[in-house]
Amino acid sequence: MRDVVCAWGGACLEEGIEMIGMTANARCLLSAASLSVIAVLGATMPMSAAAQQARGGTITVPAMPMAKAIEQISAQAGVVVNYDPDAVKSLSSKPVREATSVRAALEAATAGRPLAIEIGDNGALTVVNNINDIIVTARRDEAETSVLVRQATTSDRSGLGLRDQPRNTQVISAKTIADQQALNITDILRNAGGVSATANDGNAGASYTVRGFSAAGLVNGLSGSSQNSIAGSANQPIANIERVEILKGPDALIAGFGNLGGNVNVVTKKPSAEQRLAVSLDAGSFGLVRGVIDANNAITADKKLSGRVVASAQKMEHNYGGYDNNDDYLFAPSLRYKDRLTDIVIGASLSKAVTGIGAYTLFDINTANLIERDPSVPIYTPHQGLRANIDRFYFDLTREIVPGVDFVARGLHETSRLEVRVVQLGYSRRGILRAQIGGSLLESTSDAVDSFVRIKTHVGDGLKASFNVGYNYSRGSTDQRGATDSILVPNPPLGANTGDVRPFSPFGDVSLNVTGKQEGVYGQALLEFWKIKLLGGVRKTWFETGATFFFPGADPTVPDKRRGTSPSAGIIFDVTPEVSVFANYARGTDPSFGTSRTGEILPDITTTNKEVGVKIDLFSKRATINASYFDITQDNIQVTDPVDPNFQIPGPGQRGRGIDLNIAGQLLPGWTVLGSLTRTKYTLLSPDEFETTVRRQPRDTYSIYSIYRTKIADGLSGGMSAGLYGRSSSFADPLGIYVVPAARQVDVNGFVTWQGFDINLGVRNIFDRRNYNTANSIGFVPVDEPRGVRLTITKRLF
Repeated sequence: MRDVVCAWGGACLEEGIEMIGMTANARCLLSAASLSVIAVLGATMPMSAAAQQARGGTITVPAMPMAKAIEQISAQAGVVVNYDPDAVKSLSSKPVREATSVRAALEAATAGRPLAIEIGDNGALTVVNNINDIIVTARRDEAETSVLVRQATTSDRSGLGLRDQPRNTQVISAKTIADQQALNITDILRNAGGVSATANDGNAGASYTVRGFSAAGLVNGLSGSSQNSIAGSANQPIANIERVEILKGPDALIAGFGNLGGNVNVVTKKPSAEQRLAVSLDAGSFGLVRGVIDANNAITADKKLSGRVVASAQKMEHNYGGYDNNDDYLFAPSLRYKDRLTDIVIGASLSKAVTGIGAYTLFDINTANLIERDPSVPIYTPHQGLRANIDRFYFDLTREIVPGVDFVARGLHETSRLEVRVVQLGYSRRGILRAQIGGSLLESTSDAVDSFVRIKTHVGDGLKASFNVGYNYSRGSTDQRGATDSILVPNPPLGANTGDVRPFSPFGDVSLNVTGKQEGVYGQALLEFWKIKLLGGVRKTWFETGATFFFPGADPTVPDKRRGTSPSAGIIFDVTPEVSVFANYARGTDPSFGTSRTGEILPDITTTNKEVGVKIDLFSKRATINASYFDITQDNIQVTDPVDPNFQIPGPGQRGRGIDLNIAGQLLPGWTVLGSLTRTKYTLLSPDEFETTVRRQPRDTYSIYSIYRTKIADGLSGGMSAGLYGRSSSFADPLGIYVVPAARQVDVNGFVTWQGFDINLGVRNIFDRRNYNTANSIGFVPVDEPRGVRLTITKRLF
């Protein structure tokens, strides 16, 4: 989708630049203007395009090519109009004579043409394909073309756009992912406020926490094998990602247990009726080579059925930690049928990855300081890593039953195989460093279904209501195998191993099977009147889990069943068309199925989420600021039993209070910003001799990514971007003795678009700063990437 962006004086960008004689250097300086000045200017900007009247009274445009006519209408009105280049291709406009509004001018120009004018949730006007005056063809999601995403999240059931939801939800778009040259989920989550993400460690795959609580991850709003001991959602290839949603509060809890502080939802790309074939090639440091093909087209003449295939292959000689065998493959086909009543997507994601363990160091138990070592040299052996095979099959259906009544259903089937081969470091009770050479093999299957009916109606004059009732089901089973021989090596070298390297032993038979199932019913009500939206909901969940041990003398287990209720509520009040305030409340339960060494069942975990905030639109809703204060309390945590480390005991509760600030969108013509800042005070409710601090959670996480693009010459455009990502220090142990220092990284990129080629050259960690990631173990402290270079060349063939 192309944006026609006009200068503040009313003329288009190029005309405005010529008019004020602005040089390239001046434009760069203008892009670096402070955010506070921009916010002040934003208060004086016009409102939505739908409400704009023509400047000077009327709009007059003669017949001409449709794309140029839309640009002329936009220029005369001084507002933004979006249009699909493929939809207007080869079309000419009707003449427009003295139209009094943008909408009237567009209707006159497109009269009799197969086009429709769509008004988005933000009031922006978009010209798209049309059949019989009803939009029926599928279009690419806004997340693939824009940094700012306003559509409803996949987990939302009410159908509200992000701007109108009473919560602070952040969305990272495919556009941002591509511009930043991200290669994995942890790369993407650098942009997310309140998220602590760790790359592959010595126990499992990548993992993350949201506002201080572990998040298993969702795919298209559904839980997969990640809910059953395999970190699948955190280890998938990113070529097929449309957007990543960071869900907090009520959004997260609607998915069920295990989402107390929030969750990360990965949304996959969908087909559209647009004919498109794009190929890209990446090359970079450490022998990186990556290729991606993205093919999309309508299959039938009426464009109701479309298909898409995304495929990627990535190889690296070794990662920056020196660990070898880094390969990543993806094949993701999908089909979509869309008409005026039905929208259904079915697809698959078949992936295979071999990933070396990330670079790391550890603390010296005698000095409580980090051991300074060359992180590019593997510890003990370079042949350590993970093998993950994850196959997903999914569908997403939306069907209008009658006007105002929709039925929505989603499903996911997943099979996962995660093989971990690592050397784990740790200290004995005597303080002797030891390496344990072993590994594990986890094989899992899971199924998830979610369906609901949404009813929208007018209760009376000025009162709109929306109700939805749904059912959620998920189940999973995981088989675990361990190495037949676990070898302990005392005082292992922390660099190159010049001695005898003990090989990994083969895996034995299945030693443990874990099953889990949850069913939930939920209901939500949305009332809209005057300037207020009220949202309330409740979810009732039934849990069941069981474990079977396969060794002589093991007792048979009986499935353990629990149930819990999660209420939630929210309100948003529109102070002005550009400013809204909101508040929400949610209460969640995470069942505990573990037992103490005395055989007692550990207590369930109950969490209370409270949040108040403000949302501000800037520059005719081309940018949005969300700011909130949150307070999350967990009544207990489970900690290792100091008497017997094989068991756990209930520990003190945890509380997190802080501010969450996000900004996304276009601040000036050509200048786009995406930023986040979260400051949280973590405390334990009742510290004891074993727990005094909250581990792994930095007080501050922040990011600011700014990109400026401009026309350089006819057929040539380009720009630059810079990103700053950082976090404050954190603790790696529950007593606050071992401190991971603060980290910050600066990336820069240069962009050029010429004759259909998009070229992106980036330098990551340009100052080559040594950064350590968050940790919850003194024996494994991840080391973030050093300075590296990446080059991406993308060509759209058609």
